[in-house]
Amino acid sequence: MPTATSQARAWLNDLPGGSFFFAHEVPGRSSVVRTLLSRLAADENSPIHREMQGFYSKLWNEDDEFKPTLSDHVRGALKIAGFGGGGAGLFALNRVGWSLQLPSRYDFAVLGRPPTSPWPRVRFGRRSNERRLGLSAAEVTLLEAVRFFGKLESYPWAESLDMFASGVVHARLGVSERGLRPSAINWVAKGEMNQPTIFHERVDELCRVLATEKKF
Repeated sequence: MPTATSQARAWLNDLPGGSFFFAHEVPGRSSVVRTLLSRLAADENSPIHREMQGFYSKLWNEDDEFKPTLSDHVRGALKIAGFGGGGAGLFALNRVGWSLQLPSRYDFAVLGRPPTSPWPRVRFGRRSNERRLGLSAAEVTLLEAVRFFGKLESYPWAESLDMFASGVVHARLGVSERGLRPSAINWVAKGEMNQPTIFHERVDELCRVLATEKKF
């Protein structure tokens, strides 16, 4: 019979390079997992790296076939942000293609108390609308881009909306034409009680475009 340590090792070995994970996700008794992860993270030849307490990454291997386009810190931050989390601020605006200005840091919106960031260039901001739990990270990022619109965008609102028909927004968010749900986004936006009228007007217009967008 496999031991608890061997089961945990097998899980870590099967994990693709570039993955981020919490210690509690590794199968096995917590005491065994903690000891194993501590030992592996201390070994300079091990691909397991400790990002912060209870949170780890697995380094890329030159034989890995699939390497995502998002930077490691962005993918790690999305993992930490969890359900209802996504890009925010200028990062969200740039992510959807509405700003050509590159952010100096990565901002993320999270539900509830913001978690500790293991990286200097990553910052988490609190959001209280629990309806966001039903949105994907891409949909949250889009909603946050609308919140930030009016500050550092590179295109007028009408031209930004046109980017949906051409597929620019979908491609940058890594979703298909059906990966953004107008009804879900609009329902969540109505729960953003502290936002100005222009935010709700823009979300309504955006959702109408999404509901009738062309195939690409």
